[in-house]
Amino acid sequence: MDLVERDNWKRILETLEAAGDRDSGFYRRAQAICNGEPDPLLEQERKDQEQREQNG
Repeated sequence: MDLVERDNWKRILETLEAAGDRDSGFYRRAQAICNGEPDPLLEQERKDQEQREQNG
């Protein structure tokens, strides 16, 4: 992820916090990205793909 994209996520996070929206998946995703953690959406997609592959 480049700096521009990370800055966009930071603005999203700040906007959601200002609005008091800390319960949404979008907020959790922005928070994780801004904290340098893996994107939870991409992690879930990876897990789903692994599950599909295991189930054949």
